[in-house]
Order: sequence, then structure tokens, then C-alpha cells
Amino acid sequence: MIRLLTKFDLFLGALICSYSALQGQCNESEVELWENCYSIESTYELNLSEQGITGIIPEQISNLYNLLLLDLSDNNLEGTLPVQLFDLENLIGLNLSGNELTGEISSNIGSLTNLMYLDFSRNNFVGHIPNEIGFLSSLIDLFLFGNQLTGPIPSEIGNLEYLSNLYLNDNQIEGELPFELGYCSELEYLQLQENQIYGEIPSSICELGLDWQSVYSFNITNNFLCPPYPTCLEEIILNQNIISCEGVVSLWDSLYHADDITEINFSNVGLSGNIPPEIGYFTNLHYLDLSNNNLNGPIPEELGNLNRLKYLNLAFNQLSGNIPNSIGNLSSLEEIRLFQNELSGSIPQELGNLIGLTHVNFRNNGLSGFIPTTIENLDSLEILYLHNNNLIGPIPPVIFGLTNLKRLFLHNNQLSGSLGTNIDELISIDKLRIEYNAISGVIPEDICNLDLEWEDSIAFNISNNMFCKPYPFCVQGVQGNQDTINCGNLKSIEQKPIAFFTRLKAYPNPFNPHTTIFIELNRKNAVMVEIVDLLGKKVKLLFNGKLESGVQLLKWDGRNDYGLKVSPGIYFGIVKSDYSQDIIKLIMLK
Repeated sequence: MIRLLTKFDLFLGALICSYSALQGQCNESEVELWENCYSIESTYELNLSEQGITGIIPEQISNLYNLLLLDLSDNNLEGTLPVQLFDLENLIGLNLSGNELTGEISSNIGSLTNLMYLDFSRNNFVGHIPNEIGFLSSLIDLFLFGNQLTGPIPSEIGNLEYLSNLYLNDNQIEGELPFELGYCSELEYLQLQENQIYGEIPSSICELGLDWQSVYSFNITNNFLCPPYPTCLEEIILNQNIISCEGVVSLWDSLYHADDITEINFSNVGLSGNIPPEIGYFTNLHYLDLSNNNLNGPIPEELGNLNRLKYLNLAFNQLSGNIPNSIGNLSSLEEIRLFQNELSGSIPQELGNLIGLTHVNFRNNGLSGFIPTTIENLDSLEILYLHNNNLIGPIPPVIFGLTNLKRLFLHNNQLSGSLGTNIDELISIDKLRIEYNAISGVIPEDICNLDLEWEDSIAFNISNNMFCKPYPFCVQGVQGNQDTINCGNLKSIEQKPIAFFTRLKAYPNPFNPHTTIFIELNRKNAVMVEIVDLLGKKVKLLFNGKLESGVQLLKWDGRNDYGLKVSPGIYFGIVKSDYSQDIIKLIMLK
């Protein structure tokens, strides 16, 4: 046995003890204990540690009234403690550890008020730690570990102001930790592991001068203590059974106090099955990454409860079903990554509620329906990846109003309609991909105002659509394959029912060097008219403003934007409104 060197041992080093052990018949001034005679008057220390003594502790031991130290450790003693033992009021050290002693620790222990060292460890004591332990005001070392003690730690423990070592581990102690434990200001070692202590750890424990990072100084593992834990223990893995604690949630066979969790990163850890609806209890979560696993089934509606969440990554799983509308409740969300799953249905309109979004990646799913127009609310959006889905309908013009957008990937869908004339509002764009759709009509010339690497198909790609000639100069040669079967003789690319115009004939005047364009509007509308040459190069901005409903007349005097006369020949007038675009063939005569 390795004996602990304690403050009490240092005290004993300075203590001069004497005792007399005589064999044979004991006289009146002696007491017989374990076949030896001991002087009643002059026995101050009785150390029979590891002597192989057996049986019970005899009542006669109380006759050694001057005894200061009694050490019967590591023998084969059994039975209960004789009540007479607690008559030895001069004892400063009592060690009965390592025996087979049973029964309860008597409340009479409170009479040993001079005790500095008490060790009842490694026995079979049962019952509660008596409250009277608080009377041992000189106690420095208390070792009760390795028994079958039950009940709570008495609050009177806080009276032991000199206590340096408290070892209560490996019992069945229950109840809550007393707040008064924090009053033991001299405590250097606290061992409470392997018990049934429950409830919250009192904040007063942080008043103790323990080395919290050392299990030799502090150990409280394998109890039932509940979070939240005091600040001094926040960074320590306490290994508590918290299944009965309020606010505890089971997630993938582990227990968590949901309110304390701000980050879950289970990326690439082999998770399978459904995302449990209990995820919705983690309302303080800021970061959730479940990517690169084998998760399947739907995204639970309860995910919408995480209104503090900033980062959500469910990519590279086999999730199916719709994106829940409750996603719109994630009001703090900045990045959402749902790509490479089996999601279906439409993108919820509620996505537009997430005004702090900077990154949206829904690529490589089976999403269908229209791109929601509520996306216009996402003013901070920088990345929008919706490619490799089954989206239909036009690209909402409001997307082109997202001035912070850097990457817009819509390729490999079933998008149709025309490109909005406000596409040049994408002032931050550096990658634009819309290939493999059914987008038609004329490409707005203002697309050339964008700062793109036109010849880099990864940065800019419009191939395999239905765009009609003439192509803007920046696109010429990189437009890729286009299905122009419906382009005709440069007729209207799309008519919208909301606010459209009817293009009438353009009349060249043989007597005057100008050409007249007639436009019929069904309502007042913003209109822009540009003149381009056969190569699609801009010649003249003829008009840009609002026109009243009815037939309107515009004249072109044959001059370019610099006021210079253009050469006679064939030109084209591109007429654009908010919802329509048309091309008119013009003839400029001499």
C-alpha cells in the first residue's frame, strides 16, 4: 500500500509518541488488545497497520484515553465500530482503512473534536455521512472513499476550514452538492467520482483553489450532475450521466444539454438514418455541419427552431423530400449548403426571409418549380448555386438587382424566358453560368458592362440555350451552341401580359435622312430603344425613359452617339421594356 503523504503526516513527524507492548499477563495499569498489553497511561500511539489482526475492534480500546494516533489499517478487522471508540477524545489521527468493517458511521464521531486525520476508506460502511462530521473543526484529511455510503454530503462539511483532502469517491452518495463546500478554502484535493450525486454544481465551488485541469486534484466524473456547469468547469469534460437532467436531448446515442451547445460538427463521421426532430431543441446553435454522411429522409421542420443558426451544412447525404418552409425562420443564417442530396419540390418562398444570407448552395438535387422572386430580399447574397436541378420558368429579373452577387450558377436546369434587361446591375459578378437551359430571345447588350472573363467557360457560359442573333460583341464567338429555330427574322423574343408594347412598322423617309419607329403601349411604361449595326455593335441610344400608353413615335436622324452621320444601310432597333423586348429592322437611306 502506498500511503498518502498529507499535512497530517508532517505534523506527526514532529510528534514524539511512546507506547508499551508487553506479552503475557497484563497488570492493572495495562489493557490487553490482540494478545498484547498496552499501558493505559503512557500509550500515545498504537500502530498495528498490516499486522494481520482479525476480529472486531474491542471495546477496551477506549481505556487508552491518552491515545493520540490509532492506525489499524490494512488488516482483516470486521464488524461495526464500538461506540466506545469515540470516547478517545484526544485522538488526532484515526486510520481504519483497508478492513472489512461494516455498519454506519456513528454520529458520536463528532466527539473526536481534535481529529486532524480521519481515514475510513476501503471498508463496507453504509448509511449517511453524519452531520456531526462538521464538529471536527481541526480536520485536515478526510478519506471515506471505497465504501457503500449513501445519502447527501452534509452541508456541515463547510465548517471544516482547514480541510485539505476530501476523498468521498467510489460510494453511493446521492443528493446535491452543498453550496457550503465552497467554504473549504484550504481544500487542495477533492475526489467525488463514481457516486450518484445529482443536480447542478454550485457556483461556490469555483472559490476553491483546486487545479481544475488535474484529475488528481479534482475529479467529479461519473455522477449525475447537470449543466449548466460553473465557469471554472466549462472547459473540463466532466463525463456525467445527464439523461435525467432538464433540457437534456439524445442525439445519435449521445446526451447533450441543448442550451449549452453552440456548435455541432459531425461532418464525415458515418451518421446514418434520419436527422432526428430533437435537433430543434438546440436553440442556441450557431453552427451545424452534418455533411458527408449517410443521412436520409426529410429535413425536419423542427430545424426551423434554430433562429440563432449562422451556418447550416447538410451536403453530401441522401436527404429527400421538400426543403421545409420553416427554413425561413432561421433569421440569423448566413450560409446554407444543401447540395448533393435528393431533395425535391420547389425552393420555398420563405428563403427570402433570410436577409443575412451570403451563400446559398442547392446544386445537384431534384428541385423543381420557379426560382422564388422573394430572393430579391437577399441584398447580402454573394454566392447562388442552383445548378443541376429541374427548375423551370424565367430567371426573375430581381436576381440581377443583387449587387453583391459574385457567382450565379443556374446551369443544367429547364429555365426559359429571356434575360432581364437589368443584367448589368450585377456589378460584383465574376462568374455567370446559365448553360443548358431553354432561355431565349436577344441577349441584352448591357451584359457587356459586366466584368467577366468572357472566354473562360467556367467563368461565363450561356451555351445550349435558345438565344437569338445579333449577339452582343462581348458574347460573339463564346455564345456556344444555340437553338435559333424559333428566332425567325429577329422577331419578338418574349411577350409578357403585364405591361407590353406592340411594335409597328418603321418607315424610312426617302426625302429626309431619318427613320421613324412607331410603338404602341397598352399602359405607361419604361422603354429603352437602342440602334445597333449588323454586328450587334451599339450605334445610338435613341430613347431611355417612360412613354405614355397608345401609339408613340420615335425618330432617328441617322447619327450615332457622337453626333456623326452613320453609313446608309440596314440597322436594327432593339426596343426594351420592363417585361418585353423586340427587334425592328431599320433601313437608313442617303
